[in-house]
Amino acid sequence: MAYQPSRNRDINSKTKQMKKIKDEIIAWVRDYFEKNGDPNTRALIGISGGKDSTVSAAICVEALGKERVIGVLMPNGVQSDIADSKKVCEFLGIKSYEINIQGAYDGLTKEILEKTKESTTNQYKTNTPSRLRMTTLYAVAAIIGNCRISNNGNLSERLMGYFTLWGDGAGDFAPLSNLYVSEVVQLGIDLGLPEYLVRKAPSDGMCGKTDEDNLGFTYADVERVSRGREDEVDPAIVANIKKKINGMAFKSKLLNIPSFMPSKKILAIVDAQKDFIDGSLGVGIEKWNQAKKNILNLIQQENYDEIIFTKDCHPTNHCSFKEFGGIWPSHCVEGSKGSEIDADLKNTELKYSVLSKGKDKDKEEYGIDVLSRHSNVTELHIVGLCYDYCVSSCAIETAKKHPSTTIIIKKAGTVAIDEKKIVDFQALPIAVE
Repeated sequence: MAYQPSRNRDINSKTKQMKKIKDEIIAWVRDYFEKNGDPNTRALIGISGGKDSTVSAAICVEALGKERVIGVLMPNGVQSDIADSKKVCEFLGIKSYEINIQGAYDGLTKEILEKTKESTTNQYKTNTPSRLRMTTLYAVAAIIGNCRISNNGNLSERLMGYFTLWGDGAGDFAPLSNLYVSEVVQLGIDLGLPEYLVRKAPSDGMCGKTDEDNLGFTYADVERVSRGREDEVDPAIVANIKKKINGMAFKSKLLNIPSFMPSKKILAIVDAQKDFIDGSLGVGIEKWNQAKKNILNLIQQENYDEIIFTKDCHPTNHCSFKEFGGIWPSHCVEGSKGSEIDADLKNTELKYSVLSKGKDKDKEEYGIDVLSRHSNVTELHIVGLCYDYCVSSCAIETAKKHPSTTIIIKKAGTVAIDEKKIVDFQALPIAVE
């Protein structure tokens, strides 16, 4: 059956979040072409047969119509899964060209080896075809005219540096560059694409291995670590992923491609940890249970895209709360018993990330910028423990860095140590409801 744009079909999206992202990304592509072209400008997309190029092409069809989308298949000799690439173009109903780059690759390789008297390397064999493919896309655009070229990469690949500079890392616009692999898969399903294509194991199509085989860990692990959920991943893999992210950051900084960034409405839950809740700071379990009930109601009523948990990690002998029941509670030694976030709050369908604060033994740190890993957040709600210290401090620090974000403390989802304390929000635009 021929592909029909989703606006003409009844799509049962699994989550409101993904439907919002789908609608926003289609609108973003449409807006990009209106500002950077004319009514006849076409999207030119390298079609590998994998999830990223398939989803990118489908988004462009939704935004522009199939008549304004062209796929280019670029095998290097024989491509074992070329049938998948052809299936994508057939399913979407888009015009396509198949241009084999083997002659260009062999000719270039022969010339270089003759002149350098050297032999090819694995890096050459992997990166050169990618750069030739991007050259081919721009060459096709130059010949047929009036095209913009899609960069099909996703956020998981970008964090790992798993792309070729000036190869698949190039392009004119990037619809997927701020979406994790898991989000690209769900987006493809919501777009009505064949699941075998959007769930296909990611591969560069050149070395015979999947991306995850080459990396030594999964993209699911990359997302968990990137979101601060390191306790869900083997420590050795965590260290490897962090090293990779830090070592490859320079590659992303070299790119300056217009990229889609989904808008977000986020709930920050501050320090909802066992040793705070069980009364070690005089909070009291009854007060917390009422606050938690209100937080769970918020999660049901509000269309949050994500939850951010903060987790306090001060040393045990470092605190100004002695007057409220002793030194800093045991959970503040990072990783020790008592640091667990309230399980009821994590047991939702929403994606969540975790931020640690207070690791510096020489610095009192009640509040942090809870959006330090996020962009384009339109609205932030803050709840947790305790209103008069860490909750308000997190609101203040975040407001300083994100003046365009609406920040609201939902007081019914907080507990205060001193109910009578008046918080000074330093004239920052922070609402308390």
